[in-house]
Amino acid sequence: MSAEGASYGRLQRVLDRVSFTWGASGTKLAYVAEHGLWMNRFRPGGPHALWIAGHLAFYEGGARKLYQGLEHNPLGHWKDLFANGSECYDEPAKYPAPEQILAELEGGRKEALSAIAGLSDARLDSPVVNERLKIRDLQSQIEFMVWHDAHHDAQLGAIVNNHKASQSG
Repeated sequence: MSAEGASYGRLQRVLDRVSFTWGASGTKLAYVAEHGLWMNRFRPGGPHALWIAGHLAFYEGGARKLYQGLEHNPLGHWKDLFANGSECYDEPAKYPAPEQILAELEGGRKEALSAIAGLSDARLDSPVVNERLKIRDLQSQIEFMVWHDAHHDAQLGAIVNNHKASQSG
């Protein structure tokens, strides 16, 4: 129960998990932007922060098709740059500007949260079939996207921590 006495419902739990996770990665991306760490990698051979940000924006754009009823991923034109299996280039000029990527990510997240906030329990239960990920309903898709963001948030955390450690020496 909330402080107001209303039950803490299913949709609010979903929204809180999404908001918390996106807040965590958003804070790390703000640090990356502030310190110009876009080409830093969390480990040798791993993706750099610029690719991670674009990757999140691209896949969250694809998930927004489900939440908002869009016909296409609004960032589908970024597939060759940011989809799974795409090459992580060392040349920043091969990518959209970091400011554009952040704007797309932040704007898309606001739209997604607004769309998710309007979902009914029946809509959360509606069929979404993704055989590869074993997803059967919209809520499971949303929860997978939370996991996906948390996975890349850990990589961003390593980039931020590596930078902070290099500054304290």
